[in-house]
Amino acid sequence: MRKSTLKFALIGILLIFAIAPVLILGVVGTFSVIGYSNDVRMNELSTVSQSKAGSVNTLMSDYVADATALSKMTTVVQNAQNNDGVAWDTINSFTENNADIYDTLIVDTNGNVLISSKNLETGSFEHFNADGMPVVSGLVSWEKYGFDAMYICREIYADPDNKTGGKLGYLCLVISPEADSTLMKAISGSFLEANGYFALIDSEGNMLNFNNDGSTKKSSEIDSALAAETQKMFDATPNVAGGNETSAPTQGKAGKYSYVCGIIPNVTTWRWIGLVDASTFSTFAFKTNIISWIAIVIMAVLASVVAMIVVGRFVGRMHDMLKTMGNINTDEGISGLRFNIKKGKSELEMIQASFNDFLDEVYINGERYKTIAELSDNMLFEWDFHKETMYVSDNTLQKFDLNTEGATLSNGKFLDSLMSAEDAEKYKRDINNLLKTQSGYSAEYQLKAKSGSTIWVSFRATCISDRLGEPLRVIGVMTDIDNVKKMELQLSERASYDFLSQLYNRSTFIRHLSSELDRRGPKKIGVMFIDVDDFKFINDRYGHTVGDEVIRFVADTIRKKVDDKGGLAGRFGGDEFVLCYTDQGDIANLEQIAMDIIDELYVGYTTAEGMLINVRASIGISYCPDHTEDVNDLISFADTAMYFVKKNGKTNYHVYVPEDSASGEYIDPEGY
Repeated sequence: MRKSTLKFALIGILLIFAIAPVLILGVVGTFSVIGYSNDVRMNELSTVSQSKAGSVNTLMSDYVADATALSKMTTVVQNAQNNDGVAWDTINSFTENNADIYDTLIVDTNGNVLISSKNLETGSFEHFNADGMPVVSGLVSWEKYGFDAMYICREIYADPDNKTGGKLGYLCLVISPEADSTLMKAISGSFLEANGYFALIDSEGNMLNFNNDGSTKKSSEIDSALAAETQKMFDATPNVAGGNETSAPTQGKAGKYSYVCGIIPNVTTWRWIGLVDASTFSTFAFKTNIISWIAIVIMAVLASVVAMIVVGRFVGRMHDMLKTMGNINTDEGISGLRFNIKKGKSELEMIQASFNDFLDEVYINGERYKTIAELSDNMLFEWDFHKETMYVSDNTLQKFDLNTEGATLSNGKFLDSLMSAEDAEKYKRDINNLLKTQSGYSAEYQLKAKSGSTIWVSFRATCISDRLGEPLRVIGVMTDIDNVKKMELQLSERASYDFLSQLYNRSTFIRHLSSELDRRGPKKIGVMFIDVDDFKFINDRYGHTVGDEVIRFVADTIRKKVDDKGGLAGRFGGDEFVLCYTDQGDIANLEQIAMDIIDELYVGYTTAEGMLINVRASIGISYCPDHTEDVNDLISFADTAMYFVKKNGKTNYHVYVPEDSASGEYIDPEGY
């Protein structure tokens, strides 16, 4: 495109964009004012209606609560069982003390009225439904009362507290929504310059307080468009009796009315509705729109003039800059292309020179970054949020089987694809926390290498954000620490075991036992304290080498009693051993297991020189929680029970009883 063509095209485009907004903003502004006025009025209607709905909700809840409490009263239950009229004083007193309750009735399960506080309703209950009575009815006509009313119905059970023993019938409250009733007073009143009011509508389209006149109206007596909208109102505000209602109020139009309606909690047959004449919403500020139109036109003309001046001066240089800038970025990064600056010191040329310097610095930094990554033993990666691209250093790809195409930080296609499920979840949580806090973090993970082996890596990452706090890049460094980590684990494991017996040492055993006690829940845990009898004699007679063999023989024997069952075995030093049992089957038979250990040790073993050594042992037993829940006391009680055996003949077992602690500490004559 030639410079003159670009110039006239830009001028034409700018003029279009200067004039078109006048029409768009004028039209949009006009309708926005109307829409804003409608929204404000609807919000006001909704706010006032929801406020009044709160009173109705409370009142309905009180009706239901009163009926529920009355249905559980002893006289009411007895009356429903025996039809003896014993509840008449109760329901009559209740009716007289509640202005909104016109009549209170007890109805049996066949719909027969057993008793009425007004003595008006006899025979069959007019609105009985054998398939199920509603908690709150809609507005219904009563032949015997001669007016329209609603009723509250609660079931009567032989055992009302547990709702068992059989359903005996129903307790019904007839609510008379007269103009001076509490219910009608709660919903009466006008708002929105007296054009709006609040009403109740049931599922048949019958209304209380239609036209704010404090009366009850059948659906045939109200506005036909409003009556036809009833089903839509109920469908838009679902409600379930006894449920956890979360339906928000809904808005709509019905004929000349705009309305907002919502639920009454636990009342499925009624909805509250706020009504207003829709013409109330049709006004808006005409003068304001005219002034806005004039201001927009003036600004458009000024913008057009300025646009033509600016385009005329800079369109040529802009053409060259756009062409150059379009070729600077490539898939590989920043190309060697730069602005061709002519001699001169215009602002545009100064911008181009500064941009060239910036591009040169970016290019050098990029090359420096790649060189450092290639020379370093550390494995590097970088995630670019804007380009959604992942850079990974070559040494990382040499060690791990990674394909960065389509990979993000934690979508299962990057490092998390090389981890176990547990490590992958931890890694994802770490990455999410990194992006949330936008600070650095470090961790250690196990990754599957190309060789198939799993290696430990040290992982460090940091998030780089722009000045607005939006993340730009995440840069990470990984270091192979497999050898160091495995050595640490080996040293840690060795430090946990007794060298001679290869059982847990004292501190490790107590730590693991404490953990078992913390997570046992309702389960029992058993502890055995084992001491070799006459071990000093074995050492003195056969030598310490045989004594060491005895220790290993005892360790091997007792280890088999807890292997693969979740138990623990440890050596506390010398000839003292401790076992922890968590298997509930073993704990139930712990005394038999103790005898098995004693018998197996006594069978003995043959030394390298051919000597048979029969090993005797004394065993003490304690239980958690039977004896204690404290780890030190649990071991101490088992030790005390073992001392009891020592004092009473040795080579046996004993279950701890509190009297053992009061019998004095046992002193081993062998000095062990």
